[in-house]
Amino acid sequence: MERKTFWNEAAQWGALVGGLLSLSFVLENWMTTSGRMGLYYLMMLEWIAVVVLHFWLLLRFVRKRSALYGADEGFTFGQGYGSVMAVSCFAGVIVGVVQAVYLHLIVGYSNYVERTIAAMTDLLSKSGSQMPASVEGMVAQSFEQLRMAPVPSVLQSVWSGLFSALLFGAIFGLIIAAIAARAPKPFDNANGSNDGVAE
Repeated sequence: MERKTFWNEAAQWGALVGGLLSLSFVLENWMTTSGRMGLYYLMMLEWIAVVVLHFWLLLRFVRKRSALYGADEGFTFGQGYGSVMAVSCFAGVIVGVVQAVYLHLIVGYSNYVERTIAAMTDLLSKSGSQMPASVEGMVAQSFEQLRMAPVPSVLQSVWSGLFSALLFGAIFGLIIAAIAARAPKPFDNANGSNDGVAE
């Protein structure tokens, strides 16, 4: 029963984290293809805010799980890390599906590439500084490579979102599991019950 409850809660928190990361993905792609410098600055702030909120949601879930274990049981580093990775797995599937739908069905991958290149070209032309011919050639070559790159499959897009969420989870999990870990203290409960009898 406890195992079933864990996976239900992990799925719920995974949906929260996945929704946050999916919204961030759509916003960042819209900002990238806008070609507006003000939105690029805003995107950096948005990215920082999402990272902080992502960390906070994972920490809340692990602390909620930790609270279910008494002082005599403790809460191990492995339990905390596993909790983070379970939520991250559910979140990653959601983000991957949203990425696939957005890039392949809503925007269209080739259209997305052309819009990104157009936005970057417009941004470089507005910068006012003249690039050296060698740098300009490298930029043009990178744009051409982007155009010629094979279109990722739907499964590759889903895997990209899953991998990204798992990578963040793996990094955040080390910190969160270390924060939430508690060694078992079986004598704390015994002392508490003895104090109750004495009263």
